[in-house]
Amino acid sequence: MKRELNSTQLENRNASIQHIFKLKPVLKDYIWGGERLKCEWGKEGEADRIAESWELSAFPQNESCVDNGAYKGYTISALGEKIPNIFGEKVRDLSCFPLLIKIIDACGDLSIQVHPDDDFALKIENQLGKSESWYIASASLGASIYLGFNREVTKDELRSAIENNNLCTLLNRIEVCEGDFFFVPAGTVHALLAGVTVVEIQESSSLTYRIYDYGRIDKNGNSRELHIEKALQVIDTKKLDVSQKTHEYIYENQNRLRKLASTRFFTVNEILVYGSYQIGKKDTFVTLTVVSGVGCIDNESIKKGDTILISADYFATVKGDGLLFIETNF
Repeated sequence: MKRELNSTQLENRNASIQHIFKLKPVLKDYIWGGERLKCEWGKEGEADRIAESWELSAFPQNESCVDNGAYKGYTISALGEKIPNIFGEKVRDLSCFPLLIKIIDACGDLSIQVHPDDDFALKIENQLGKSESWYIASASLGASIYLGFNREVTKDELRSAIENNNLCTLLNRIEVCEGDFFFVPAGTVHALLAGVTVVEIQESSSLTYRIYDYGRIDKNGNSRELHIEKALQVIDTKKLDVSQKTHEYIYENQNRLRKLASTRFFTVNEILVYGSYQIGKKDTFVTLTVVSGVGCIDNESIKKGDTILISADYFATVKGDGLLFIETNF
């Protein structure tokens, strides 16, 4: 005789087999943000502008939440407590969740800044440092970034350049276009400049040492804090080779792949799907962030601006016709 399940049992059974988690981001409004994340990426916020959408975040007081299925409303940390193996063996012994994924709309120039490495940050700030990467999702004609020094400099020379407002003359200014990718190690002076939209994959850290902010003031008439003394302790003053690395395309059936980064912090790939693509890892969670197009992952529909978390040891099928997304894993 077939036994009927009550509503609680059905919910528990469905929860136990959920592997695909659509995420609701945390939205940030900074003075350089714009309207693209609302108008082009489907982000919904009360502020007129959105500077950053924290797509995957377990950072305290700034956690993204599950937005589908039986775990809807769960934060990333609560999800890990409820499903202990969801993030995989590689994450199990870490002191904190390792990744933070953002979509950034630079309507104005971001401050020139630097991030400390893990050793300095843990000793001085009691949190991780930050190495990060930028996938240029869109770029206005002539849009640029600052990345590293165009020649080796001394700390004294650097301090003088900051005090005399000519720091920019020491930096590589690189014109960018859609599809470019940059890895930004801790210690590298950098800035996103107006006209770029970026998918940023980084260590889970909020540490930013601001060096120069163009003399701007915020909506309350205050200058934003600079962190020059700490920055000078962590900056890599060597010349940075900014020749673009070629990321070769790999074709699997009708799908196109580019392997963009494989570091000790994260792995990043670009996937263009025409048909179907299997995504997943045995020892770690995987995420995908949709850059353009529409499609589905298993039975969950996806579109531009969606970020999906896929549990460790689960392999999902992505289907689309010109669906472009960024695949990330730890």
